[in-house]
Amino acid sequence: MTAQNYPDLPDSSALPDTLRLGEPVTDATHAEFVQLLDAAARAGDDAFLAALDEWIDHTRYHFGQEEAWMEAMAFGPRHCHKTEHEQVLKVADAVRAKVADEKDFETGRRLVAEMSGWFDLHVKQKDAPMVAYMRENGFTLIEAPA
Repeated sequence: MTAQNYPDLPDSSALPDTLRLGEPVTDATHAEFVQLLDAAARAGDDAFLAALDEWIDHTRYHFGQEEAWMEAMAFGPRHCHKTEHEQVLKVADAVRAKVADEKDFETGRRLVAEMSGWFDLHVKQKDAPMVAYMRENGFTLIEAPA
């Protein structure tokens, strides 16, 4: 199965090899996460909140998508995985509020900078076992329209 089987997926060619799991839908979603995080990191103060919002919106969808897959597969450690997602979104929402209400761009930029390291660990420790479980149990992901 290759990404070309899914013509509507984002281009995953920018995804670092260390984050590739070899599952097209997951890799494409992860590539979009990385691209949006990078766009937020590069945004000036005038565009930062909009870029942060776009990354948060993507991340909320991305995490919800993974959680639905894990539930459908009855993936054993899904609750731990989901809890980590919830914690990240809670922090992202709190930081977003500080940026919007207090113009605290420093805290917003710190979140964006820290997310790269978190995401690397998350992919390796949480998403890789999920994808391995999919393969071992014959699950195939199909991206539904947003």
